[in-house]
Amino acid sequence: QMTNFKLEEIPPGVIDHKEWTPDNGRNNALRINGLGAPRAFYTPVLRRIKIPNCSYGEDYAVGLAISREYQIGRIYEPVYFCRRWEGNSDASLNIVQQNTHNYYKDKIRTIELTARIKSNKN
Repeated sequence: QMTNFKLEEIPPGVIDHKEWTPDNGRNNALRINGLGAPRAFYTPVLRRIKIPNCSYGEDYAVGLAISREYQIGRIYEPVYFCRRWEGNSDASLNIVQQNTHNYYKDKIRTIELTARIKSNKN
């Protein structure tokens, strides 16, 4: 549930992640612009994955790589408050920053698609 620093709900409120259904399958992660938070990864699987050395989108890249082999699960009911404050990486981005972030995530998806195509050929 999205709140301001005073824990007052702010738009969009409860983030429902309705896109996450078993019917959508593992490739669903490629259709969206992030996995949401918090994330938890099984350590032995995480240690096998090359994690990008960057300060934005690395969690999404890891999630995509994991979803190549494993189904990602979701918790649909809010279990915590997601506080937003000025300067947050996703709060009030200007169009240039939005485009930079979206370009990077498109690049991550392209790398992942290439890896999946290569894996399917073997």
